[in-house]
Amino acid sequence: MRKLLAALTGAVVLVVGACTFVPDLSRFAACDPAGGCPSGTSCLAAENRCLPACGEGGPCDDGPAPVDDAGTEQDAGVEVDAGSVDSGVADAGEPDPGTPALALEPSLPDAIEGASYSARIQARGGTPPYAFTATSDLPEGISIDSAGHVIGKPPRAGNLSLPMEVTDSGNPRKRARGNLTLYARPLLRIAGPEPLADAASNRDYTERISATGGKGPYSFALAPEQSLPSGLTLAADGTITGTTTQAGKTSFMVVVTDSDTPPQSVTGTLSITLTNATGNVKLLSRAVPTGRVGSDYSYTLQTTGGSGSLFSWSVKDGALPPGILFDTKEGVLYGKPTSGTDFTFEISVVDLLANDKQSYSLHVD
Repeated sequence: MRKLLAALTGAVVLVVGACTFVPDLSRFAACDPAGGCPSGTSCLAAENRCLPACGEGGPCDDGPAPVDDAGTEQDAGVEVDAGSVDSGVADAGEPDPGTPALALEPSLPDAIEGASYSARIQARGGTPPYAFTATSDLPEGISIDSAGHVIGKPPRAGNLSLPMEVTDSGNPRKRARGNLTLYARPLLRIAGPEPLADAASNRDYTERISATGGKGPYSFALAPEQSLPSGLTLAADGTITGTTTQAGKTSFMVVVTDSDTPPQSVTGTLSITLTNATGNVKLLSRAVPTGRVGSDYSYTLQTTGGSGSLFSWSVKDGALPPGILFDTKEGVLYGKPTSGTDFTFEISVVDLLANDKQSYSLHVD
Protein backbone atom coordinates (compact mmCIF):
# COMPACT_ATOMS: atom_id res chain seq x y z
CA MET A 1 0.00 0.00 0.00
CA ARG A 2 2.93 2.38 0.60
CA LYS A 3 3.89 1.81 -3.05
CA LEU A 4 0.32 2.65 -4.07
CA LEU A 5 0.33 5.84 -2.03
CA ALA A 6 3.62 6.93 -3.52
CA ALA A 7 2.40 6.41 -7.08
CA LEU A 8 -0.96 8.15 -6.57
CA THR A 9 -0.03 11.11 -4.43
CA GLY A 10 3.58 11.66 -5.32
CA ALA A 11 4.34 11.73 -1.60
CA VAL A 12 5.73 9.25 0.92
CA VAL A 13 5.90 9.17 4.66
CA LEU A 14 9.46 9.96 5.59
CA VAL A 15 10.88 10.29 9.01
CA VAL A 16 14.00 12.36 9.27
CA GLY A 17 15.00 13.01 12.78
CA ALA A 18 11.91 14.33 14.52
CA CYS A 19 10.09 15.46 11.32
CA THR A 20 7.21 13.44 9.89
CA PHE A 21 5.55 14.08 6.50
CA VAL A 22 2.06 12.69 5.98
CA PRO A 23 0.32 12.74 2.61
CA ASP A 24 -2.88 14.75 2.35
CA LEU A 25 -5.60 12.41 1.04
CA SER A 26 -8.49 14.73 1.69
CA ARG A 27 -8.88 15.45 -1.99
CA PHE A 28 -9.95 11.80 -2.65
CA ALA A 29 -13.59 10.67 -2.24
CA ALA A 30 -14.61 8.85 0.96
CA CYS A 31 -15.47 5.14 0.84
CA ASP A 32 -19.15 4.32 1.12
CA PRO A 33 -20.41 2.67 4.39
CA ALA A 34 -19.95 -0.77 2.86
CA GLY A 35 -16.30 0.03 1.90
CA GLY A 36 -17.13 0.40 -1.79
CA CYS A 37 -15.64 2.87 -4.24
CA PRO A 38 -16.26 3.95 -7.84
CA SER A 39 -14.84 1.84 -10.67
CA GLY A 40 -11.11 2.23 -11.08
CA THR A 41 -10.55 3.04 -7.40
CA SER A 42 -10.32 0.98 -4.21
CA CYS A 43 -10.95 1.82 -0.59
CA LEU A 44 -7.97 2.47 1.69
CA ALA A 45 -9.67 1.39 4.92
CA ALA A 46 -7.12 3.05 7.19
CA GLU A 47 -7.93 6.42 5.69
CA ASN A 48 -11.49 5.65 4.49
CA ARG A 49 -10.59 7.12 1.06
CA CYS A 50 -11.09 5.81 -2.47
CA LEU A 51 -7.68 5.69 -4.11
CA PRO A 52 -6.97 4.96 -7.82
CA ALA A 53 -6.19 1.35 -8.63
CA CYS A 54 -2.57 0.87 -9.84
CA GLY A 55 -0.33 -1.86 -11.06
CA GLU A 56 -2.22 -4.66 -12.76
CA GLY A 57 -5.32 -2.52 -13.09
CA GLY A 58 -3.43 -0.11 -15.33
CA PRO A 59 -1.63 3.17 -14.84
CA CYS A 60 -2.45 5.29 -11.86
CA ASP A 61 -4.89 8.17 -12.27
CA ASP A 62 -3.32 11.14 -10.55
CA GLY A 63 -6.76 12.42 -9.53
CA PRO A 64 -7.19 16.02 -8.56
CA ALA A 65 -4.15 18.27 -8.96
CA PRO A 66 -1.82 18.34 -5.95
CA VAL A 67 -1.82 21.30 -3.65
CA ASP A 68 1.46 22.88 -2.63
CA ASP A 69 2.27 23.96 0.91
CA ALA A 70 1.04 27.50 0.21
CA GLY A 71 -2.33 26.19 -0.91
CA THR A 72 -1.84 27.18 -4.57
CA GLU A 73 -2.90 24.66 -7.16
CA GLN A 74 -0.02 23.35 -9.28
CA ASP A 75 -0.66 22.21 -12.86
CA ALA A 76 1.98 19.64 -13.49
CA GLY A 77 0.44 18.72 -16.84
CA VAL A 78 1.21 21.95 -18.75
CA GLU A 79 3.80 21.26 -21.41
CA VAL A 80 6.32 23.84 -22.62
CA ASP A 81 5.64 24.72 -26.24
CA ALA A 82 8.99 24.90 -27.99
CA GLY A 83 7.27 26.56 -30.96
CA SER A 84 9.08 27.16 -34.27
CA VAL A 85 12.68 28.00 -33.66
CA ASP A 86 14.41 30.21 -36.24
CA SER A 87 17.44 28.28 -37.39
CA GLY A 88 19.24 31.54 -38.10
CA VAL A 89 18.53 31.74 -41.84
CA ALA A 90 17.67 35.41 -42.37
CA ASP A 91 14.82 36.54 -44.60
CA ALA A 92 16.07 39.60 -46.41
CA GLY A 93 12.55 40.93 -46.67
CA GLU A 94 11.59 40.65 -42.99
CA PRO A 95 12.51 43.08 -40.21
CA ASP A 96 15.47 42.10 -38.06
CA PRO A 97 14.76 42.22 -34.32
CA GLY A 98 16.27 45.41 -33.00
CA THR A 99 16.35 47.09 -36.45
CA PRO A 100 13.33 49.14 -37.62
CA ALA A 101 11.53 47.73 -40.67
CA LEU A 102 12.67 49.15 -44.00
CA ALA A 103 10.10 51.25 -45.85
CA LEU A 104 9.84 53.85 -48.61
CA GLU A 105 8.66 57.32 -47.65
CA PRO A 106 5.50 57.81 -49.76
CA SER A 107 5.64 61.54 -50.49
CA LEU A 108 7.54 63.49 -53.14
CA PRO A 109 7.48 67.26 -53.78
CA ASP A 110 5.08 68.31 -56.52
CA ALA A 111 6.37 68.76 -60.04
CA ILE A 112 5.10 71.03 -62.81
CA GLU A 113 4.05 69.63 -66.17
CA GLY A 114 6.80 70.06 -68.76
CA ALA A 115 9.15 71.82 -66.31
CA SER A 116 12.53 70.53 -65.10
CA TYR A 117 12.17 68.53 -61.89
CA SER A 118 14.64 67.28 -59.29
CA ALA A 119 13.88 65.60 -55.96
CA ARG A 120 15.17 62.71 -53.87
CA ILE A 121 13.30 59.62 -52.70
CA GLN A 122 13.54 58.97 -48.95
CA ALA A 123 13.43 55.72 -46.97
CA ARG A 124 13.33 54.85 -43.27
CA GLY A 125 14.36 51.92 -41.10
CA GLY A 126 16.82 49.24 -42.04
CA THR A 127 20.51 50.11 -42.26
CA PRO A 128 21.52 53.17 -44.34
CA PRO A 129 22.81 53.93 -46.89
CA TYR A 130 20.06 52.82 -49.24
CA ALA A 131 20.04 51.86 -52.91
CA PHE A 132 16.99 52.55 -55.12
CA THR A 133 15.88 50.90 -58.35
CA ALA A 134 12.74 51.07 -60.51
CA THR A 135 10.83 47.79 -60.61
CA SER A 136 9.16 48.58 -63.95
CA ASP A 137 9.01 51.34 -66.55
CA LEU A 138 8.95 54.91 -65.29
CA PRO A 139 6.81 57.65 -66.87
CA GLU A 140 8.25 59.13 -70.06
CA GLY A 141 10.78 61.85 -69.31
CA ILE A 142 11.45 60.70 -65.72
CA SER A 143 14.56 58.83 -64.50
CA ILE A 144 16.14 57.89 -61.16
CA ASP A 145 19.64 56.94 -59.98
CA SER A 146 20.71 54.48 -57.30
CA ALA A 147 20.85 57.25 -54.68
CA GLY A 148 17.15 57.98 -55.23
CA HIS A 149 17.44 61.21 -57.23
CA VAL A 150 14.39 61.74 -59.44
CA ILE A 151 15.04 64.01 -62.41
CA GLY A 152 13.36 64.93 -65.68
CA LYS A 153 10.34 66.75 -67.08
CA PRO A 154 6.88 65.27 -66.36
CA PRO A 155 5.21 64.81 -69.75
CA ARG A 156 1.71 65.54 -68.50
CA ALA A 157 -0.20 66.86 -65.54
CA GLY A 158 -1.71 64.58 -62.91
CA ASN A 159 -0.50 61.66 -60.79
CA LEU A 160 2.52 59.80 -62.13
CA SER A 161 3.31 56.35 -60.67
CA LEU A 162 6.92 55.48 -59.80
CA PRO A 163 7.28 51.73 -59.02
CA MET A 164 10.31 51.53 -56.71
CA GLU A 165 12.41 49.15 -54.61
CA VAL A 166 14.82 50.18 -51.86
CA THR A 167 17.62 47.97 -50.51
CA ASP A 168 19.51 48.72 -47.31
CA SER A 169 23.15 47.99 -46.34
CA GLY A 170 22.46 45.47 -43.59
CA ASN A 171 23.73 41.90 -43.45
CA PRO A 172 21.56 40.32 -44.64
CA ARG A 173 20.13 43.08 -46.79
CA LYS A 174 16.50 44.11 -46.45
CA ARG A 175 14.22 45.21 -49.29
CA ALA A 176 10.99 47.15 -49.52
CA ARG A 177 8.81 47.90 -52.55
CA GLY A 178 6.07 50.38 -53.30
CA ASN A 179 4.50 52.67 -55.90
CA LEU A 180 5.36 56.27 -55.20
CA THR A 181 3.10 59.00 -56.58
CA LEU A 182 4.55 62.10 -58.17
CA TYR A 183 1.93 64.79 -58.74
CA ALA A 184 2.61 67.10 -61.67
CA ARG A 185 0.71 70.36 -61.51
CA PRO A 186 -0.71 71.68 -64.82
CA LEU A 187 1.66 74.19 -66.37
CA LEU A 188 0.27 77.72 -66.29
CA ARG A 189 0.11 79.43 -69.69
CA ILE A 190 -1.24 82.67 -71.06
CA ALA A 191 -3.79 81.59 -73.66
CA GLY A 192 -4.22 84.94 -75.39
CA PRO A 193 -5.65 85.46 -77.88
CA GLU A 194 -2.62 86.89 -79.66
CA PRO A 195 -3.22 89.30 -81.17
CA LEU A 196 -6.11 90.56 -79.07
CA ALA A 197 -9.15 91.86 -80.91
CA ASP A 198 -8.54 95.09 -82.78
CA ALA A 199 -9.72 98.28 -81.10
CA ALA A 200 -12.08 100.42 -83.21
CA SER A 201 -11.01 104.04 -82.96
CA ASN A 202 -12.94 105.97 -80.34
CA ARG A 203 -15.39 103.10 -79.78
CA ASP A 204 -16.02 101.16 -76.58
CA TYR A 205 -13.62 98.26 -76.39
CA THR A 206 -13.93 94.99 -74.45
CA GLU A 207 -11.59 92.03 -74.68
CA ARG A 208 -10.50 89.38 -72.19
CA ILE A 209 -7.16 87.67 -71.76
CA SER A 210 -7.35 83.94 -70.96
CA ALA A 211 -5.04 81.48 -69.22
CA THR A 212 -4.86 77.69 -69.05
CA GLY A 213 -3.30 75.23 -66.62
CA GLY A 214 -2.28 76.12 -63.11
CA LYS A 215 -5.11 76.51 -60.63
CA GLY A 216 -7.81 79.14 -61.07
CA PRO A 217 -8.87 81.74 -60.44
CA TYR A 218 -6.11 83.68 -62.14
CA SER A 219 -4.86 87.21 -61.49
CA PHE A 220 -3.61 89.36 -64.38
CA ALA A 221 -1.43 92.48 -64.28
CA LEU A 222 0.80 94.44 -66.60
CA ALA A 223 4.48 93.65 -66.22
CA PRO A 224 6.61 96.47 -64.76
CA GLU A 225 7.07 99.46 -67.08
CA GLN A 226 4.45 98.14 -69.51
CA SER A 227 1.39 100.02 -70.75
CA LEU A 228 -1.74 99.50 -72.83
CA PRO A 229 -2.89 101.85 -75.56
CA SER A 230 -3.97 105.11 -73.93
CA GLY A 231 -7.53 104.98 -72.63
CA LEU A 232 -7.55 101.21 -72.01
CA THR A 233 -7.17 99.49 -68.64
CA LEU A 234 -6.57 95.89 -67.54
CA ALA A 235 -8.61 94.40 -64.67
CA ALA A 236 -7.32 91.63 -62.42
CA ASP A 237 -9.67 89.12 -64.08
CA GLY A 238 -7.99 89.75 -67.45
CA THR A 239 -10.64 92.03 -68.94
CA ILE A 240 -9.43 95.00 -70.99
CA THR A 241 -11.93 97.85 -71.36
CA GLY A 242 -12.03 101.51 -72.40
CA THR A 243 -11.82 103.69 -75.48
CA THR A 244 -8.66 104.54 -77.41
CA THR A 245 -7.54 106.55 -80.39
CA GLN A 246 -3.88 105.53 -80.17
CA ALA A 247 -2.90 104.56 -83.69
CA GLY A 248 -0.92 101.55 -84.76
CA LYS A 249 -0.04 98.34 -82.94
CA THR A 250 0.80 98.37 -79.25
CA SER A 251 2.66 95.41 -77.70
CA PHE A 252 2.94 94.87 -73.95
CA MET A 253 3.80 92.13 -71.44
CA VAL A 254 1.25 90.69 -69.05
CA VAL A 255 1.88 88.61 -65.91
CA VAL A 256 -0.65 85.99 -64.84
CA THR A 257 -0.51 84.31 -61.42
CA ASP A 258 -2.58 81.30 -60.40
CA SER A 259 -4.09 80.36 -57.00
CA ASP A 260 -2.00 77.27 -56.24
CA THR A 261 0.40 76.87 -53.30
CA PRO A 262 3.06 77.80 -54.13
CA PRO A 263 1.61 79.88 -56.97
CA GLN A 264 2.82 79.75 -60.54
CA SER A 265 3.42 82.96 -62.49
CA VAL A 266 4.08 83.38 -66.18
CA THR A 267 4.69 86.37 -68.43
CA GLY A 268 3.50 86.69 -72.01
CA THR A 269 3.55 89.30 -74.75
CA LEU A 270 0.26 90.44 -76.30
CA SER A 271 -0.72 93.20 -78.72
CA ILE A 272 -3.65 95.41 -79.72
CA THR A 273 -3.99 97.20 -83.07
CA LEU A 274 -6.16 100.27 -83.68
CA THR A 275 -8.56 100.00 -86.63
CA ASN A 276 -11.05 102.37 -88.24
CA ALA A 277 -14.67 102.06 -87.23
CA THR A 278 -17.16 101.28 -89.98
CA GLY A 279 -20.93 101.31 -90.29
CA ASN A 280 -21.07 97.77 -91.58
CA VAL A 281 -20.43 94.71 -89.51
CA LYS A 282 -16.74 93.91 -89.10
CA LEU A 283 -14.99 91.17 -87.17
CA LEU A 284 -12.44 92.66 -84.78
CA SER A 285 -11.23 89.30 -83.43
CA ARG A 286 -8.23 88.17 -85.48
CA ALA A 287 -7.30 85.19 -83.26
CA VAL A 288 -8.87 82.97 -80.61
CA PRO A 289 -7.35 81.79 -77.31
CA THR A 290 -5.61 78.43 -77.03
CA GLY A 291 -7.42 75.65 -75.18
CA ARG A 292 -6.51 72.73 -72.97
CA VAL A 293 -7.89 69.18 -73.08
CA GLY A 294 -10.44 68.72 -70.31
CA SER A 295 -10.60 72.42 -69.35
CA ASP A 296 -13.56 74.76 -69.85
CA TYR A 297 -13.28 77.04 -72.86
CA SER A 298 -15.19 80.21 -73.73
CA TYR A 299 -14.48 83.09 -76.09
CA THR A 300 -16.79 85.73 -77.51
CA LEU A 301 -15.87 87.00 -80.97
CA GLN A 302 -15.68 90.82 -81.11
CA THR A 303 -17.30 92.94 -83.82
CA THR A 304 -17.95 96.55 -84.69
CA GLY A 305 -20.70 98.15 -86.77
CA GLY A 306 -23.97 96.64 -87.89
CA SER A 307 -26.81 95.67 -85.59
CA GLY A 308 -25.81 92.98 -83.17
CA SER A 309 -29.37 91.85 -82.58
CA LEU A 310 -29.63 90.85 -86.24
CA PHE A 311 -26.33 89.03 -86.56
CA SER A 312 -26.26 85.52 -87.93
CA TRP A 313 -23.11 83.48 -87.20
CA SER A 314 -21.86 80.29 -88.83
CA VAL A 315 -18.81 78.06 -89.25
CA LYS A 316 -18.15 78.02 -92.97
CA ASP A 317 -15.05 75.92 -93.51
CA GLY A 318 -12.96 73.57 -91.42
CA ALA A 319 -14.00 71.94 -88.17
CA LEU A 320 -14.07 72.96 -84.56
CA PRO A 321 -12.06 70.92 -82.01
CA PRO A 322 -13.97 67.94 -80.56
CA GLY A 323 -15.86 69.18 -77.51
CA ILE A 324 -16.09 72.80 -78.72
CA LEU A 325 -19.44 74.24 -79.84
CA PHE A 326 -20.40 77.52 -81.50
CA ASP A 327 -23.34 79.70 -80.49
CA THR A 328 -24.68 81.02 -83.84
CA LYS A 329 -26.77 83.69 -82.12
CA GLU A 330 -24.14 85.20 -79.83
CA GLY A 331 -20.92 84.34 -81.66
CA VAL A 332 -19.44 82.43 -78.72
CA LEU A 333 -17.06 79.46 -78.89
CA TYR A 334 -17.52 77.31 -75.80
CA GLY A 335 -17.17 73.81 -74.38
CA LYS A 336 -14.39 71.53 -73.19
CA PRO A 337 -11.84 70.20 -75.72
CA THR A 338 -11.41 66.43 -75.70
CA SER A 339 -8.32 66.11 -77.91
CA GLY A 340 -5.33 68.27 -78.60
CA THR A 341 -3.80 69.61 -81.81
CA ASP A 342 -4.35 72.58 -84.14
CA PHE A 343 -7.83 73.10 -85.60
CA THR A 344 -8.45 75.58 -88.40
CA PHE A 345 -11.87 76.90 -89.37
CA GLU A 346 -13.61 79.97 -90.84
CA ILE A 347 -16.35 81.92 -89.11
CA SER A 348 -18.78 84.22 -90.88
CA VAL A 349 -21.07 86.91 -89.47
CA VAL A 350 -23.99 88.37 -91.49
CA ASP A 351 -26.03 91.49 -90.71
CA LEU A 352 -28.83 92.12 -93.21
CA LEU A 353 -26.92 92.60 -96.45
CA ALA A 354 -23.44 93.03 -94.96
CA ASN A 355 -21.13 90.29 -93.81
CA ASP A 356 -17.58 89.58 -92.75
CA LYS A 357 -15.54 86.43 -92.25
CA GLN A 358 -12.26 85.43 -90.68
CA SER A 359 -10.12 82.27 -90.54
CA TYR A 360 -8.95 81.09 -87.10
CA SER A 361 -6.62 78.45 -85.73
CA LEU A 362 -7.44 77.04 -82.32
CA HIS A 363 -4.54 75.21 -80.69
CA VAL A 364 -5.45 72.71 -77.95
CA ASP A 365 -2.70 71.51 -75.55
